[in-house]
Amino acid sequence: MDLDRIRGIIPTMRLADKIELVGGGTTVSAQAVTKSAKTELGDGVMPYSAALPFSSAIGCTFSTELCEQVAYYRAAVARNNGEAFAGAVCCGIMRDPMSAGASEFFSEDPFLTAELLKSCRTDDGIGFVFTDSLGQGAYADRTIDDRALNELYLYPLKKAGRVAAALQFDEGYLNGERLCESRGAADRLIKYVRADAAVLTEYRRETKLQEFTGAAYILGADGAFKRELYRAVVDGKIIESKLDRGIERILATAVNTYERNKTEPSERLKSAVVPDLSRASSVLLKNDGALPTVTQKITLFGTAADFIDGDRYGVKPIARATDSRGEVNVFLITDYERDGISPETQNAIAETSAVAPTVVVICGGCACELGAAKNAHAILFCPACRDVAAIIDMITGNAPQGRLPFTWCDKKTDYPANNIKYSKRGDFRYESLYNGYMLFGNFTSAVAYPFGHGLDYTEYEIGKVGLKADCSEITATFDVKNTGERAGSVVCQAYLTAVDAPVYGLKKRLVAFTRLRLEAGECKRVTLVMDASDIAVYDAGNARFVTLGGKYAVDIGLSSADIRASAEVKLTGDKFAVGADKKTAPAYYGYDGAFEPTAPEIEKLLKTPFIKKAEARADLAPPSAVTVKKAIKKARKTAQKQLLPLIEHKINSVPDKFCPSVRRR
Repeated sequence: MDLDRIRGIIPTMRLADKIELVGGGTTVSAQAVTKSAKTELGDGVMPYSAALPFSSAIGCTFSTELCEQVAYYRAAVARNNGEAFAGAVCCGIMRDPMSAGASEFFSEDPFLTAELLKSCRTDDGIGFVFTDSLGQGAYADRTIDDRALNELYLYPLKKAGRVAAALQFDEGYLNGERLCESRGAADRLIKYVRADAAVLTEYRRETKLQEFTGAAYILGADGAFKRELYRAVVDGKIIESKLDRGIERILATAVNTYERNKTEPSERLKSAVVPDLSRASSVLLKNDGALPTVTQKITLFGTAADFIDGDRYGVKPIARATDSRGEVNVFLITDYERDGISPETQNAIAETSAVAPTVVVICGGCACELGAAKNAHAILFCPACRDVAAIIDMITGNAPQGRLPFTWCDKKTDYPANNIKYSKRGDFRYESLYNGYMLFGNFTSAVAYPFGHGLDYTEYEIGKVGLKADCSEITATFDVKNTGERAGSVVCQAYLTAVDAPVYGLKKRLVAFTRLRLEAGECKRVTLVMDASDIAVYDAGNARFVTLGGKYAVDIGLSSADIRASAEVKLTGDKFAVGADKKTAPAYYGYDGAFEPTAPEIEKLLKTPFIKKAEARADLAPPSAVTVKKAIKKARKTAQKQLLPLIEHKINSVPDKFCPSVRRR
């Protein structure tokens, strides 16, 4: 059924039937539709389900192919259940990789996020619900300038929204507007999805009327809400024509689902299986020669119940690490996402590292403060692995293949969203275009592991880069050779810099990537194509994206900090200023120094008065240099030697007023 036919049916429907559809709880009412629309529909077409690995795990694969395999598996489950959608996928970007919620996101980078989002589609028409943190999450008081809004927050939806089967508004905020309450925010986002894509609100039993956007299917709405909504339309508080726009989308979803379920699924959908992401998503962060280990005498410490085969492999409690050490000791860290790695575990790792080869395996979907655990000889991040056998396989020879889709900092307060020190840039509430590696890679900062980072058990060499450009794309061609003695998987990444364009922020930006396997000694020719739309910047003055002409540098590397080859090319097109220039906002062009914009600069970018609110988060203020120096000096005199790494970590990360007094133990 096409939209024109649906639009012809809606005027024949009673208001009560429309309300039944809008507030349908977890299913579309077939009876309500058949009474007025004379359409045969089955119940249960609106829910979505199917388990999905952490989105951050898919991000670690840097693979659109693997993302597509996961999508087909979920689509097969949805098809078998007669559901309209294969599931929900976040289309926002990470702001804080150390929060537990970071596991729901693909990446801190909008380009990588968009490429993976576009892979969440199947040829059977079962798409995904793009949801959660379309904006700035729970930060109601954060302000964004026009470029950050369009090049960061809205970019993934802009690039991939047309493949979404639905758009769900959550409780997050976008430039101070609560998404599920604001009609303006809803209209801004709805334009990126198809006209027949359903629009949903968050799932909640007590949805308030003022949160209803006028075009949404209310998940979990109860009878009281439906009655309140009915009265609001009758009284003119909600215009019925706006309600009808939501009805169009709901009916289109229901009818499309019904018609799809009458046909045979494709062979690919019928044969879809969930791919094993254990090795593909695991990232080797550090390796001081401990891996791959040749010994079979491996002692495992952790919580056996957290792994499907923990008992079979004899995983011992971490509390026994002191008296049960082996030739190689592996700490399996699972309980860290809320409060970080416990001091007891950090102590056990530090003590074990001092006497025997030690491997730390972080099994979860987000980063964490490693603290004293950073002393281990090897560190492995496994966001999709609760299988001890797979971990042992990786540390004994089959190298992890993942790469970090975010920047891993030493401390949680290193991320701008969490640290008041960034008030030195200006307004604490302000969030700029510089997020993640775009900030850490271009301005002075301390990073533990950069974006795109991931070690292997072999080495790679990238040859000379050849570039070609026209008005629509830049093509990079180069050779990649495995120079080691083992086979491996390499992710080649292309970062773009506008050499002479009068615009800030177009420096070392990811614009292309590819993943390939190379046998020992093998060499392959790689071609990366950078579309002009992916290197465009937002021109707020004319409300459009523009690709600037001029000279561009393309850096090819294995991470944002590991660049192996570079070349320059000229792109045809107009060359003109976009947004704030170097004279107006010099701090935004001051690469390789501290990122500290002044209040006047921020006022010009936001076009609103600057309000300093540093005192709002005084609890996050970092300790002063004097406090740190005195506390560490005291600790070195009074604390046991093996505890020093943990104590120094605490001193460096805890605010002044919470700085611990150091006592002899």
